[in-house]
Amino acid sequence: MAANTSPIFALKPETKVNCIITATTTDKSGATTTNIKDLLTASTDGTKVTWIKFKHAGNSTAGIFLIWITDTAGANPTLFYEQTYTAITSSATVTTAEGTITFNDLQLKSGQKIQVGATIVTSNIHVTASIGDFS
Repeated sequence: MAANTSPIFALKPETKVNCIITATTTDKSGATTTNIKDLLTASTDGTKVTWIKFKHAGNSTAGIFLIWITDTAGANPTLFYEQTYTAITSSATVTTAEGTITFNDLQLKSGQKIQVGATIVTSNIHVTASIGDFS
């Protein structure tokens, strides 16, 4: 399919419920990819990311949610963003820890990946992204 070029809008908008973080990431540099999860890979003509949301499935211990962006080969992740989350004991009246990171104009080239992880994982962390593919 040809890229959407006149005017430039996302051709395929989507909210991706794409990955679950299940274990701790110990290396923020991205050199050790153990427990770093692929959230998405940019399409042939690129992808725009509007927001990324993380939500714990249960109780949390304070930690940091991490986002890496790779090169166009999907390798060599670079730490792009960090957001702290607090310790919460969830219940019928207390929600689980969550966060939303909003981007005004985060555009990825074909093949680039967004990868995610967390420094402390006491319950699964569900990660969602709002994206628009240009092809």
